Amino acid sequence: MESLGTQRSDHAIVRVTCPASHRVATVYRTDEGPVVVAGGGPGGHGSRDRAGTGHHGDRPGTDYIDMLDASRFEDDQIPARCACGSRTLSRSELRQAVQSHTHAVSVP
Repeated sequence: MESLGTQRSDHAIVRVTCPASHRVATVYRTDEGPVVVAGGGPGGHGSRDRAGTGHHGDRPGTDYIDMLDASRFEDDQIPARCACGSRTLSRSELRQAVQSHTHAVSVP
């Protein structure tokens, strides 16, 4: 992720949001393949948002970073959260969004 530099949003190919429009995850294009960053950063609207306390009084915590293409040792489920709470994303659904050039995905 460091190789993407400070403007990593230029490399974003899929953004995942919750119904409250909080950023839940982003898939980035890298030289090694698509990488998913889940967690939303310190604020409710991504890593550039100001640090704050979530709607339910908790902090989102650190990001989960992994290659989108899993080996046989990784689960399909990806842990994620936003200011609304914890969520689980599907690696296969995110791969399908990348393949179909879907740039925005909303999770319930």
